[in-house]
Amino acid sequence: MCGICGIWNFATDQPVDAELLAQMTRAFAHRGPDEEEFHREGSLGLGFRRLGIIDLAASHQPMANEDGSLRLVANGEIYNFQELRHRLTPRHTFRTNGDVETILHGYEDRGADCVRDFRGMFAFALWDRAQRRMTLAVDRFGKKPLYYALDAKKLVFGSELKSLRQHPGLALDLDFAALDEYLSTGYIRAPRSIYRAIRKLPPGHTLTVTSNGGSQLTEYWHPRLCPQAEHHRGPIDALAAELRERLLEAVRLRMVSDVPLGAFLSGGIDSSIVVGLMSQLSPRPVKTFSIGFEEALYDESPHARAVAAHCHTEHVHEIVKPDVVGILPTLVRHYDEPFADNSMIPTYYVSAMARKEVTVALSGDGGDEVFGGYQWYRRAYRHARLQALIPSPLRPIVAGLARVFPPNGTIHRYLGVVDRSPTCWGLAQEYFDRRWRARLYRDETRGQVGAADADAERQAILESVAGLGYLSQLQYADLVGFLPGDGLVKVDRASMLASLEVRSPLLDHLVFEFMARVPPRFKLDGRQSKVLLKRAAGDLLPPAILARRKRGFDLPMGEWLRGPLRPMIEDLLLAPTARTAILLDQAAVRQLADEHATGRTRHDARLWTLLCLELWLREFPQSSERGFASDRRSV
Repeated sequence: MCGICGIWNFATDQPVDAELLAQMTRAFAHRGPDEEEFHREGSLGLGFRRLGIIDLAASHQPMANEDGSLRLVANGEIYNFQELRHRLTPRHTFRTNGDVETILHGYEDRGADCVRDFRGMFAFALWDRAQRRMTLAVDRFGKKPLYYALDAKKLVFGSELKSLRQHPGLALDLDFAALDEYLSTGYIRAPRSIYRAIRKLPPGHTLTVTSNGGSQLTEYWHPRLCPQAEHHRGPIDALAAELRERLLEAVRLRMVSDVPLGAFLSGGIDSSIVVGLMSQLSPRPVKTFSIGFEEALYDESPHARAVAAHCHTEHVHEIVKPDVVGILPTLVRHYDEPFADNSMIPTYYVSAMARKEVTVALSGDGGDEVFGGYQWYRRAYRHARLQALIPSPLRPIVAGLARVFPPNGTIHRYLGVVDRSPTCWGLAQEYFDRRWRARLYRDETRGQVGAADADAERQAILESVAGLGYLSQLQYADLVGFLPGDGLVKVDRASMLASLEVRSPLLDHLVFEFMARVPPRFKLDGRQSKVLLKRAAGDLLPPAILARRKRGFDLPMGEWLRGPLRPMIEDLLLAPTARTAILLDQAAVRQLADEHATGRTRHDARLWTLLCLELWLREFPQSSERGFASDRRSV
């Protein structure tokens, strides 16, 4: 695991400033504490920080091919590198025993199409001196980030946004469409970033830039879910046996490491199955890590301990009392963009704890999206069953009557939307819907946001796969939205802050492609979710774990916002000097805070989203000053 960055002044041939390149590289030193290296040739500069995992004595970067015509900086792991080395060796001379060199020689054989051969998580930049072109690439699911800015004179890129902020030639004006998306979903999805001039390379894409400033963005893979005609026809037991073998292979590939390796263990289905498979493959007890909380309602540690005992792991567990007031500004600074998933806090704590003993940890990330585990999938299932009982002409009448009941009650919640598609449960996972955002925005902000509409974008994603059925629609929306925009960002930034590499075997693309052809009834039925996953690997776990209801990293957010975070809300978010006041109507924000403080209405997620935005704007005052400069003339 590493951090990469670079500058190419292709239009001016201006030499890259060595100190600027060093500043960009050191901005993400946490991603690679073991080694720092640079390569400069004329108008090109590459920077690299290494977290040594495989082939510690060699595999130094920026890496050259045999004749020095190619230079590579790469972040991540190519898990099938041994197979690729065997395939490439007859035509190429390998000088290392690591995985990264397979990218160089793969490119020599196939150009940018070499990414199709890689089974892994990666972001890389490859300079081709002979062709005078730069190729950037990101893995299929977007596990590893890559930001870039491209204009008529230069290309600047880096693993984290803080690296690009070092470059004085980049405009840092706010992207108001990104702001609208953040307030809706709590994250900003590629290709947008919070700045207009800086983009994120989308998952499964390559970007090739040539010396005349031309560029080509190419999608080489997409998380396609199959229609019914392409579904597996075999019995569930045969499908479960095949899935078991695919999972074992995915875990085995991710256990290759020259440094200590372990696993996160929450006690949920996904991480528990990963640990169970690791235990089958490892000759030694697997090191597992979990955290718990003092509040019993939010503590899953007994379930983690039960799995650890069942799988005979070497388990490390800590009860933590998060210093939310102290850690929140640190995480906001580190995440670079506004980000509102509060589970970044426990993710960082468990990463920091694991890093004391290991350098690599396997996780269960992606299990809900791939195997059908989110609670809104189950709600959509119940919604569809309810609709089947009510004739179509009567649904609007039933919904209208149900809406007179209390909003938080079951009748209002389910019958009140019975006239809508079951996919409405996917759209319900938002912080501020269109009406809320309209109330929040100042007139000037509303004008800047213009036609951007995060709700409409999400609806369009669902409708783009309407023929697949509601479950596949919801899965697809999460695979292209929540997973790369939130879930993987949360884990990457939190673990990298602790200099820990996290690998996700459930997001192996071959496992996904197998599951993409599994009929929906083998993912979710009336009794349980993740049906096929449990059938394939459930024997590895205690029965009580299989029967558990899903829980995430739940936190006492409401209590925090009324308690330790209340002074922060008053002194920052509601202060006359609030940075959000440039964008948002302070009276509307004050109303939210007052309603939550009195307990009349819960606004946990909304207030958290606004507080994170306020902290972000304060953390980067120079950026926000530049971002709002054009707007202040009209404020």
